[in-house]
Amino acid sequence: MRATAMKALVLVALLLSLAAPGHAQQAAPEAQPTLPAEKPAAPGAPAPAAPATGAPAPGADVNRPPLDVELETGGYSYNSQGRRDPFVSLQSPVTADRGPKTRKPGMEGFLIQEVALKGIVKTTGGGTGIAQKPGYIAIFLGADGKSYFVTTGQRLYDGVITAVDATSVTFRQEVTDPLSPVKTREVRKSLYASEEARQ
Repeated sequence: MRATAMKALVLVALLLSLAAPGHAQQAAPEAQPTLPAEKPAAPGAPAPAAPATGAPAPGADVNRPPLDVELETGGYSYNSQGRRDPFVSLQSPVTADRGPKTRKPGMEGFLIQEVALKGIVKTTGGGTGIAQKPGYIAIFLGADGKSYFVTTGQRLYDGVITAVDATSVTFRQEVTDPLSPVKTREVRKSLYASEEARQ
């Protein structure tokens, strides 16, 4: 009886070692166990698993690179292989492209928030340039550090000057938010900061 129990224990140990070769390799990767010559398996025993090697699985395309490729710099790069990027919105991309990438020089190339109102001058007309008509002329400091003399109708990159009075300049600014129902809004720059804060 004792001999039968020992034979059963040895058979179970042999089957366990054949069924889980990955665990044995993880425990001692440098010591490769030598397997005895293949014997026919017992009728109720599971078939031994194939040892894990670096060879591709049958049916796998060997020409296709893996999804994650380690770069020479030590980082990883994702190869989508023609699939959709999961981090890009499914809705159509919204861009605020408003013409050429380079802005025009001068006032036409500045955003409304990039200019600072420095002064307002009243003219009676009869001068040259923008001083030919009577009215007000606004003096702005541009983002380039230069001063600009402008009046009603002057175009900026994102709007136009609609009115100039003794203490303020009013702009009609184009709204670039595609989700906004309003396409333009009124922006007012005051000569005095206290008036601007009250609005």
